[in-house]
Amino acid sequence: MKEEELGIVIATVISAEHITGTQRLHRIILETGGGEKVQIASGIAGDFPAGYLIGKQVPILIDVSPVKIRGILSQARFLATSDDENKPVLLVPEVRVPDGNKVW
Repeated sequence: MKEEELGIVIATVISAEHITGTQRLHRIILETGGGEKVQIASGIAGDFPAGYLIGKQVPILIDVSPVKIRGILSQARFLATSDDENKPVLLVPEVRVPDGNKVW
């Protein structure tokens, strides 16, 4: 099977904070390998407390145009899914992998 470029990499959440004055918004910083970091503004605060996310490895879509959400620059997008009750479910590797590993 040939590895395809999907623009998806594994990154580790190194900080997460709830944005005051919002119900669902977190500002999340992720390590993407080689000392590089990206920031995401994500509307998952209602489902995942900020502290729960720290240290988690997650797949992120990095081939996106940055956008500002409530004044926060969002440079990538989380990849997640939902369960039968439409609650978000984070996708996490079964074992720790190097940050920046490509998803194919």
